[in-house]
Amino acid sequence: MGKRGGGIQEADNLFGMAAMPDYTKPPTMESGGGGLVSTTMDYARFAQMIANKGVLDGVRLLSPASVEMIVAATRDSPRFIPTLLKRAELRPSHAYAMFWWAEPDCRKTILQRFAVSREVLQEAAGDVFAMAMEENWQDPLSRKALQFIERRQRNRAAIAKSPFNSLDEAVTAAESGITREVAEEISYLSGLKPMTGAKIFTDPGGEPLAILCKATGLPRGCVRQLWRGLRRQEVDRSGATDHALERVLTVYDAIAVDRAQTVLRYWNWSLTSA
Repeated sequence: MGKRGGGIQEADNLFGMAAMPDYTKPPTMESGGGGLVSTTMDYARFAQMIANKGVLDGVRLLSPASVEMIVAATRDSPRFIPTLLKRAELRPSHAYAMFWWAEPDCRKTILQRFAVSREVLQEAAGDVFAMAMEENWQDPLSRKALQFIERRQRNRAAIAKSPFNSLDEAVTAAESGITREVAEEISYLSGLKPMTGAKIFTDPGGEPLAILCKATGLPRGCVRQLWRGLRRQEVDRSGATDHALERVLTVYDAIAVDRAQTVLRYWNWSLTSA
């Protein structure tokens, strides 16, 4: 709107445009959200619908599959991830999925905001266990909840079938070169499916290595051992620790053990359930 001749009239230009677009007429070319006009309240209701996984006022307007598609679209358009991460309605499951194709800064934000502590999970699922015990833990969902909350991450039973006496020994063997066999043994001993382990070891950023080591109680030096086993650059030309490795070590230092376990267990569940 503009003030002209003492009155208020509709603006006839915007930011140097020759003419304001006429939103009352069909566009000459459909362009998604191009020219979208709405109110703040309407947008708030739209955001609430997204937060409710497509449901608003008890009515489903957007299917769960469509919500997942919005998150999946960031794989090809990662520039939208920072914006999504600012949304209060974004769920941890969505953030953990986007982690795999997010830039380092976004990965840091995801771990800081969505890595849930064990205490929170215990409080949320506390009433489930009494019922599960009465059913002798026959419900698979209850068993999955227990796996998310239990303190132990390593698979002690896997040692009996492994050529290594411990996870630490397997990591030491990996330092000279991570083969498929060694990677699978590390996965089993860490309580992971080989598919999850493969995803972690082939991730170009390397942050999942820090999550793996922290969640399983491995010392900081094991991150370097795995990094070395993957034949990744350890030092730059000046002899200082390579920037990428330093970033991964910072992740190891910053995240708590129980939060790292939550992230690792979710990855293991989601990657092997897809």
